[in-house]
Amino acid sequence: MKTKLLLFFAVLMMAFGANAQVTSVALVGEAAGGWPGDPGNPGPEDIHQMASTDGVNWTLEGVTLTTAASGGGVKFRANNAWTINWGAAEFPSGTGVANGPNILCIAGTYDVTFNSETGVYNFSGGAPIPVVKLVGAAVSEPGGITLSTLDLANFTVSNKTLLDGDAQFEIDGVLYGAAAFPTGTAESDGIIPVVAGEYSTISINIESGEYNFVAAPVFPSIAIVGSGAGGWPSDPQIDANVLTTTDGITYKGVKIALTAGEIKFRSNNNWSDPNWGGLSFPSGPEVGQEGTNILVTTPGTYDVEFNRTTGAYTFSIPTIALVGPGASGWPSDPQIDTFVMSTTDGVMYTGNFTLTTGDVKFRQNNGWDVNYGAGDWPSGTATQGGANIPALAGDYTVTLDRVSGAYNFGTLATPGFNKSNFTVYPNPTNTVWNFSSTNEAITSVKIVDVLGKVVATSKVATVDASALNNGVYFAVVSTENQTQTVKVIKN
Repeated sequence: MKTKLLLFFAVLMMAFGANAQVTSVALVGEAAGGWPGDPGNPGPEDIHQMASTDGVNWTLEGVTLTTAASGGGVKFRANNAWTINWGAAEFPSGTGVANGPNILCIAGTYDVTFNSETGVYNFSGGAPIPVVKLVGAAVSEPGGITLSTLDLANFTVSNKTLLDGDAQFEIDGVLYGAAAFPTGTAESDGIIPVVAGEYSTISINIESGEYNFVAAPVFPSIAIVGSGAGGWPSDPQIDANVLTTTDGITYKGVKIALTAGEIKFRSNNNWSDPNWGGLSFPSGPEVGQEGTNILVTTPGTYDVEFNRTTGAYTFSIPTIALVGPGASGWPSDPQIDTFVMSTTDGVMYTGNFTLTTGDVKFRQNNGWDVNYGAGDWPSGTATQGGANIPALAGDYTVTLDRVSGAYNFGTLATPGFNKSNFTVYPNPTNTVWNFSSTNEAITSVKIVDVLGKVVATSKVATVDASALNNGVYFAVVSTENQTQTVKVIKN
């Protein structure tokens, strides 16, 4: 028995006590043999392990990479798991950041260096990569606009604003262009007469010389105006609550504060162009252009979606949950997150939770599109896609301000929320655990192992443990109003 306990505590310390310790680093990704998984989520092994003599500076020699496909590329990840990983947009050298973007590489054989403290990396070797820039009076950026490539022939850059004026492509210091715009074939010393505007793509094939400037589509602007959204416009003015769009049909906005009052959707900062209203809140179809004002019946801070073609609109307050090994494990999507916080205004979210030692993050609407984190404990300012929060075991009142990102894990302040509310028997068990609550009906139970993996779930208060390995687990017990974590043992 003593040996089993010592083994358990060793596993527990490895799982919970060394969250930020880097014991190994590997180069992983689609361009390096495939994206790996985690324990319990099978995937290719981390085959490209890097070597280090000091645990900080890592090297890998002679690794062959393929050209990055869409969503491909490579990243550096620690300890054969996704808890700690680094990436950046630059290649062949740059500074990786925690949970950063994939490094979109060019096919070749490389020697790789990486510093796990600073994030600085370098890929040396492979074919020489030409330096291609757009320069000239049409370019306002000092030093010109640098284009990137995935195949050493086609070079591109996206979403750039150009001025009226001449431009040339500079390829390894030599200037090329032609008298044609927006497309043409570049020749030595030619000059391109650029027209001012927003361009979604600028590209050149340095083998054929063919280039193309693709103008970004121009869509009507749409904003939310009215006494419930800061006031009716006093034209001329620039509307404040402007929505975003990628197709000119679906428009979206986030964190829009509404007060009791009336609102409408209007386009292009004026009343001469179309505007839309509706009869219901928080969602509904429009009642025709120039329709009635929408009455805001419940003030709050909302995310909004509006369809310019049909006039349908939805104002919603997103759900936010605490996820991660410290809060019953990382989500295995699709799933409904367990540690859901409550809000009355869409800004301040709160929850009373029992946590184990391990990383946590805030995530929105049961998905990873919007998530918040930071490296500070027990309080800090979370940012979109930020670092994991290194939580410590305990009972906490958790708060998050969705607008500012400020969060805090404070001493539990809700009377009656304690472990005595939940009981489990028999514990230890070799067959089933029975759970009961003194205050509320139990709505779900999840059994989590020491690595944060969910190994059993139940919507009733009895969980079959007969198929589980002997050891210590955590039961995440939920009612309609609270969630509690209880340690359970399988013999």
